[in-house]
Amino acid sequence: MSTQNKFTHWQRTESQFLAADPKAVYSIVGNLSQTGEWMKSFDGFVVHDDQRGVGTKVDLLPPGKLFGALHRNTAPSGSITRRNQATRMVEFTQPQPAGEMVLRWQVDEHQQGSLLHFTVELHGPGTAAFKFTVANALCKDFALAAARLYKIIAPTAHHKRDAHVVISGGRGFLGRNLVADLVCRGISVAVLTRSPETDFPAEQFSWDGVHQGPWASALASEHPVHLINLAGERVDKRNTPENIAALTDSRVTSTQTLAEAAAGAPQLATWIQASTTAIFGDAGDAELTESSPIPTDHRALPEMTGVAAAWEQAFTEAEINAAQRYLLRTSLVMHPDAPLLGPLNLLVNTGMGGAMGDGKQWFSWIGLEDWLRLVRCLLGFEEPKIPAGLVHATSPNPLRNSEVMSALRSIAGLPGLPTGSVLPKIGAAFMGSNARVALTGRKVTSQVLEQAGFEFHEVDFASTVSS
Repeated sequence: MSTQNKFTHWQRTESQFLAADPKAVYSIVGNLSQTGEWMKSFDGFVVHDDQRGVGTKVDLLPPGKLFGALHRNTAPSGSITRRNQATRMVEFTQPQPAGEMVLRWQVDEHQQGSLLHFTVELHGPGTAAFKFTVANALCKDFALAAARLYKIIAPTAHHKRDAHVVISGGRGFLGRNLVADLVCRGISVAVLTRSPETDFPAEQFSWDGVHQGPWASALASEHPVHLINLAGERVDKRNTPENIAALTDSRVTSTQTLAEAAAGAPQLATWIQASTTAIFGDAGDAELTESSPIPTDHRALPEMTGVAAAWEQAFTEAEINAAQRYLLRTSLVMHPDAPLLGPLNLLVNTGMGGAMGDGKQWFSWIGLEDWLRLVRCLLGFEEPKIPAGLVHATSPNPLRNSEVMSALRSIAGLPGLPTGSVLPKIGAAFMGSNARVALTGRKVTSQVLEQAGFEFHEVDFASTVSS
């Protein structure tokens, strides 16, 4: 992803690997009349002739009840402005007031499969407005779009893997991206969810995280079964005893429920149990690895240490018949669409993007692509092999809060006043969240990954979150 000259020129590119022949992928991607079948971030295109060559008149059907309706009633048609069959690229340009928006798809050959790129470019004085109203929305959930595309061409796809992955909590930010990544690699995926979603590119089983039921059949397969437990209530809630109890119960009970179902299933190849580096609470400047003890003093915050410790205990005490068991403590996962970036960017774009608190609190993070690749290594799908046990999913480059906010201001091209500690507390109270998420920190790294030879590709924070 990249940004340039934020006020008159902006660009964002999303990419996704597919275990399929590039020609098969482009046969769908290159036909804009089929785009709406797999990209659900908008309603697709109306192509006005069947030639689909350069100059072909095309109507964009954008997202949103307000902007979408306004665009359809007032905007002129766009057109195909570039097409290259040899390089498998097609480009559409939409006139905008005093500028234009360009959408480009390209399919490259990559590692015996395809790398699909989707780029949005904005030009002109309306760039900032269109970035927020349309452009980022078009990129949202692109990995899932690619997975839908893979399902369309699956009969001709290659490199399908004899493995079956079951994911509980597969509809959150991490779960959705993990589902898409695995589906695009030809892996059978089933999701346990409370609310099945239309057009989701993986089989869905309804469950409540508490009771046994037909969903347990998701664990039955003729192939090796891998279970990934991401289930749990949203963490960023008001710091009340009731919310802490709900956070804890949702994680402990769902883990116990899965363990009970897995006991009656064939032996699992892998169980990956999610946890969080927030288990270390407000750790100050302590350097924390997998061998660091969980705090029991004033640093052990109930909504962080208390919740995560109970979550991990439920996993370690469960009778789990799995060949490989991993406890994956994940730090803050970064990507342009990461949920945490929403409130941080809101502060930046309203001129309040300075350091929060004293700005010295540590911010441990990992890029989404690195996290996905790490999970594939834990599943045994890629090298290096990671030894079973506790693993910290976190970049070797933790930052101070002041460095994080400075990077976000640089991306936005805006100055920022320090917010101190009072404003985050007021904002958290208003939004129903917990200010200690922003005002506390941990300096967490991974000895296990370093010793295993896992190489991080996303080591620059600013480039990881740029959009």
